[in-house]
Amino acid sequence: MPSPPLSIVQSLSPRIAVLTSQDVVQSCEANGCRGLEELLRPWEGGTERVSILSTTLSPTIHPTFPVRFVSFESVYTNPALSAPGPDVTVDLISSFVGAKKPDEEQHYAITRSLLLSSRPLASHETFNHPVGILFAVSTVTPDPLGTLNKLHAQSSSSAIQNVPWMDGSTVLRFYVVVHDVNTMGDDMAPAHELLANVKKAYGPHSTLLVINSQIEHREPPMSPDVATHPSIPLPRPFTPEQSNPSALSQVYASALSSLTLSPMAAASASLGESAVSDTPFSPSRPVRRKLYGAKLTAEDTQRLAALVRELVVQSLVPWMEARVREWNEVYHANRRGITGRLFGAGRKFFGSRPNSPAPGTTPTGYNTVKGYYPTSAVEALSRRLADFSFMLRDYKFAGSVYDSLRKDFAQDRAWRYAAGATEMYGLCLLLSHPFFLPSSPPTKPVSFTNLQHTEITSWLEQAVTAYHQHSPITQIQLDALRITVLYYEAWKAIGEWRSVGYCLVKGSGESDEVPSAVMIEEAAAADVKGGKSQKGKRRRAFHLVLAARRFETAGLKTYSRRCLERASQIYRDSPWTSAQDRIEYSLGRQAYTLGESDVAVEHFLRLLRREDTGVPGSQAGPLQDMAQAYEQLASRPDLLAESSEKLQLPTPIFDIQKTRIVPSAEASTSGSTRERWVELESQALNTWDRKGKRPMTLLPDEKRIVVGVDETFQVELSATNPLNAPLILKDVTVAFDTTENINIESIPEITLDPYETRTISISVTPLSASLSTIKLSNVTFLFHEFLPCTQSLIRKGKRLHATKAQRINPTYAEDQSLTVSITPSQAGLYVELKGIPEMLYEGEEAEGKVRLKNRGKLKIGNLGMIWNEYGSIRRKVDTKHQDTSDTNIPNIIQSNTIQPFYDEDIPPGEGREIPIIFTATKTGPIDLLGLILFSNPDDDTTTTSATSVYHHVVVRPLLRLNAQIRSTGVEVQEYMIVLETTNQSSEVVRIDSIDGISPAWVIDTSQSCETLHPNQALRSLLSIKYDSSHQHDLRQTNVIEALGNLVKGQPIEEVSTSLQSDISISNKSLTSDRLQSYLVHRRSNRLEDLSAHFPTIPPTYFNRLFQLVEPLHLDLVVNYSIVPSTSSTEVQPRKGFAYIHTLNPSPSFSLVKTLREEINQLIISGNKSQRTMYEETSRLRRLLMTSVLDGILSKEDDPVKVKVRVPDANRGKVIHDFKKNGPKKLPIIFEISNQSPLLPVRYVLNLPQPSSLNNDDISTPQYIGSLVRKGTIVPNGKEIVKVDIWICEPCLTSLGGWELRTELGELQQEDGQWIARRSWSRVGDEQVLEIKGL
Repeated sequence: MPSPPLSIVQSLSPRIAVLTSQDVVQSCEANGCRGLEELLRPWEGGTERVSILSTTLSPTIHPTFPVRFVSFESVYTNPALSAPGPDVTVDLISSFVGAKKPDEEQHYAITRSLLLSSRPLASHETFNHPVGILFAVSTVTPDPLGTLNKLHAQSSSSAIQNVPWMDGSTVLRFYVVVHDVNTMGDDMAPAHELLANVKKAYGPHSTLLVINSQIEHREPPMSPDVATHPSIPLPRPFTPEQSNPSALSQVYASALSSLTLSPMAAASASLGESAVSDTPFSPSRPVRRKLYGAKLTAEDTQRLAALVRELVVQSLVPWMEARVREWNEVYHANRRGITGRLFGAGRKFFGSRPNSPAPGTTPTGYNTVKGYYPTSAVEALSRRLADFSFMLRDYKFAGSVYDSLRKDFAQDRAWRYAAGATEMYGLCLLLSHPFFLPSSPPTKPVSFTNLQHTEITSWLEQAVTAYHQHSPITQIQLDALRITVLYYEAWKAIGEWRSVGYCLVKGSGESDEVPSAVMIEEAAAADVKGGKSQKGKRRRAFHLVLAARRFETAGLKTYSRRCLERASQIYRDSPWTSAQDRIEYSLGRQAYTLGESDVAVEHFLRLLRREDTGVPGSQAGPLQDMAQAYEQLASRPDLLAESSEKLQLPTPIFDIQKTRIVPSAEASTSGSTRERWVELESQALNTWDRKGKRPMTLLPDEKRIVVGVDETFQVELSATNPLNAPLILKDVTVAFDTTENINIESIPEITLDPYETRTISISVTPLSASLSTIKLSNVTFLFHEFLPCTQSLIRKGKRLHATKAQRINPTYAEDQSLTVSITPSQAGLYVELKGIPEMLYEGEEAEGKVRLKNRGKLKIGNLGMIWNEYGSIRRKVDTKHQDTSDTNIPNIIQSNTIQPFYDEDIPPGEGREIPIIFTATKTGPIDLLGLILFSNPDDDTTTTSATSVYHHVVVRPLLRLNAQIRSTGVEVQEYMIVLETTNQSSEVVRIDSIDGISPAWVIDTSQSCETLHPNQALRSLLSIKYDSSHQHDLRQTNVIEALGNLVKGQPIEEVSTSLQSDISISNKSLTSDRLQSYLVHRRSNRLEDLSAHFPTIPPTYFNRLFQLVEPLHLDLVVNYSIVPSTSSTEVQPRKGFAYIHTLNPSPSFSLVKTLREEINQLIISGNKSQRTMYEETSRLRRLLMTSVLDGILSKEDDPVKVKVRVPDANRGKVIHDFKKNGPKKLPIIFEISNQSPLLPVRYVLNLPQPSSLNNDDISTPQYIGSLVRKGTIVPNGKEIVKVDIWICEPCLTSLGGWELRTELGELQQEDGQWIARRSWSRVGDEQVLEIKGL
């Protein structure tokens, strides 16, 4: 049968004051109780199935109806003893919670019990006001009726004198005649006679209680457990068959030690006898013995329970029902009258009650001075009506009264009364849930609607806010905590968790006391209940941190630590790293303070993970604290040994996947990936032209590492500092699966900057060939100079899928990448690149050396080299740098092939230094990869071997070149180049000379010595002229033929063309160094252009289809020197070249015109190219046709330039004496030039017709003769067209308006027929000529 939680019902149950004679007290003390209230304490909650009438007179049977028995002295004589004060309550909660271990989970139960049971007597509520008084006299009393009269008179005077706001007259009076069998014997006649007299004098609310029936002596039982506890024991009376002195003693011990039933008695046992007690201490009342019920029998327990039930069922409940009906009439009468209807409005608008009553009058309203309503006030009666209805479980009626009272109290500005009514109104709404109805079946409760829940929560929040507003922020408010606990208990019963955590935190306030911390921790538990999505995890973690701070402030560090650990478990699986770090740091500090250095180190270790969003340097503090904690831990070797497995770094320092074992011959390959080395190896093998047997591979086997005895190899470790603070690694070394006959280097100390990643190389030398293989196992180091760490370097191999078991259970092959095979000593070549700076400028040439050493046992020779950057390294030749007499240069795009490096042999153990020149061909970081090939010159059957070389260079931009080409107007193919050179660097640069390189253009070399400071620019004028004597194929017939075959569908592997191997250039002043550098830059630029214009052609086939230099291309070379910052002669001069490629002064003409027509004819005739199966292949072919037929090769520009001039004009003016000489015939000359070096042009010049609509300012000239002139201009030709105009008077005339139509074409050699290619048309711009007269 459902009912409200027992904690709510018990704490707000009717209170009965017990007033007895001294004889009754002595009879109770014989059983270890200090009064009849303690003798009845175990049975006060055992009244079951009580029928209660509601205000609508409908009976309801409730499962239980508990009452609370208290001593009369604690309520009337000294009300301060009825409950501990706020400070005492807080101290009790702190002491009891602190005495329990956090794992016992008793902190909330203890806090709840002490909060609810410590409710004081208050004027604003009547729950702790006695509902009735139980009078008891004994048959031992000499004058029982007289004693009863004295007790009755005492009850009537004490209430009015000590507690004026408590109604001591309108209470139930119940009379008990106690018969002590142990004292008076078994004769019950005197007892029944006395009971009859009492009923005759005081009415039917009287009964007889027989106790102490145990007459025979029995062995005292064992002392019961008197430990305090928060539970509510509900024992049943014993039967004769169940008679057990020990069990009976334990029943009383549990009831009197309960913080809920006997808070003051339990507190006095813990705080000492000097503390307050539920029953005041006196010499006649000795200290409680730890033996209860010594004189009680099983029948006595049944009589005690029967007494409580008779009191409740026959007297208390009917009396309370009668009072509710009586007061209800008064309440409604007050509301129905004119005074009640105007109660609020009249007092609000027409007056207010005086602060103090007038002399000789009885106040009936709120006394603002003393802060209470008198018992005669309607508000006080209404509040008692509501509380009686609440105790009788009529929550709807009680709620309606509370609702009206809270409004009246608010108008009277009785804030405590208003807060109390508000909290009870919300609690009534909450307990009106159908789940709490006794008639409801025990099913799963239905939740409130959102509106209902919001309303209930708002009433609680209003009450809590009122309590906190009228007290200091830092002072704990127990009233707010009590009502919050009552709401929380009801919410828990129906499974309602919405906003529960918020309400618990709100009720706890800002105080740093233990009750507040307990409530916030309970809020954290409520945050994640009632839902499946776990959305409250973050809120729970926050509340746990808040509770931990308050626990720590209150001195309960164990509870604080428990909260932080729970919060840490939540934050460890979330991205909220800042909060997690704060928690871990607090846990570490607490553990260190408590002497748990091993736990402190564990927490500090969790702070040392990688955090990219942390404040720079924030991890330095935890690192120092961890060092101190570890120092304390190291002083305890036994504890250090136990915790050594737990002390692991959260973020590994060394990357296992980047760990490599590198033989000394390839130690320089660490700077680049394996794929680039494989590509370089492929280039060397594909262009193999060396003597001897071609090897299958040049690079060492990546899957098998072979090292000879006494040959040092490197273990390359990638170390990363995961912290945002500097980190020191000390005594870094590695370990193998065996330690015999191996010499391993140890690095003393390494300092890593925040987040720095560095490659660490450790030298290892095998000393004997007896070890066939050794395998790398781990790396050891001292983390920040104090924490010894060992990180495993064993990694898994490939996943195996051969068998079903391997597919079900992940199985991995053994990894061999960190295994070294030891062999006897073998031949080898050591190569080291020296002298090349790490930073160069674009085009700069730096001299260096390649150091070679034969570290093997055999002679080596036939040395060759190949580099991934073509031409970047070339051997320095000792020449006088004379001008080249041969003007031919290679015109083939060279492949990256093996070049001869050193012709002589190198005996074993000897070395050589070969001077080289490095050319920085492009900007940006350059990973220079090279292979030095060698073999045994005495044995042609031996396989060629190779040693890898790696060097990293950063190339920065230096000069920016910009060229503009303009016609000089003197000759057809004469131009002027305006070259602008800008210094983009921070260096001072000197321009030594400017050269031009072209097969068909002649350029005047500029020898200058201009100095450019940073961001300065230099403009140079260079004149160029077309060399008509050259014999180059301007149509590039072989290239176009090869591209035509490719477009027609011939596979690119089968396309062959006879490309010109070399080409002559016009510049004869280039030195060999300049020429070599030019060829390297020209190749790089040519490949970039071809890749951009022909994306579907693989770059490996460019050398079969295209020339390196086209005949009409012009390249400019700027020779520069970098001026050193010092004038020291020891500083080597820094020189280089800057280039601007592929200038074309002449107009472009289509090279694929004929090929396009041929392809069109094939398409029209239906002879399509070879069909393809795949759409992707067809798409690529269309892209190829577009790039060839419509790309850069099909570009055609207008080659005609027109210049109009007047021979007789002087600065645009012609002077003529019209009066003397009459009209003038003025000659006009049109110079029409064909700038195409290959194709002729036909033109038609249409002169403008005379116009009658002349402009008032500028007139149209009158041309004389034919207005249409035609002609043909040969390549690089010019034609002069002379015409005359007729001038009659001074004027301004325009020489524009003419139209020139040109057509580019060529004559067929067979029949001389003109074949047009493309035509253009233009109209002359307005050119004003002034004619002046004399």
